[in-house]
Amino acid sequence: MPGDGADWPAAGAHGLAVHAATLADDMLGGAEAMAAVLDALPQGFADLPQLRREEFLHEIEAQDAARFDAVITAAYNAYYTDPAIRDIIERLTGYPNRPPQPEGYVLDQFDESLLDAVKARGPIWRPVD
Repeated sequence: MPGDGADWPAAGAHGLAVHAATLADDMLGGAEAMAAVLDALPQGFADLPQLRREEFLHEIEAQDAARFDAVITAAYNAYYTDPAIRDIIERLTGYPNRPPQPEGYVLDQFDESLLDAVKARGPIWRPVD
């Protein structure tokens, strides 16, 4: 995720590799996917010209699309959940960098009487010893 040199910083500039690796660990098979993709990169990958790096990534993706997708998902999740990136999104779009509640959408007071019919049925399970 190289960034655009203007508004969007490169993912590497925010040190998101550890966060992406943690997210990959939380995904089914993500840790193995991250290890497989990283092991497939040649020595000195980061120092190669961008076009050559892209060629290597396309080759890795073609060889193992499922693992590559897992790594991409972890990378994007790390990038777009980073507080600095969310600040940029807020600045560019006006979408606030905060959870939607409690300051977000106003919810109508819940009408608990809507549950009366369900409560009247009684338990829908049978007790076990």
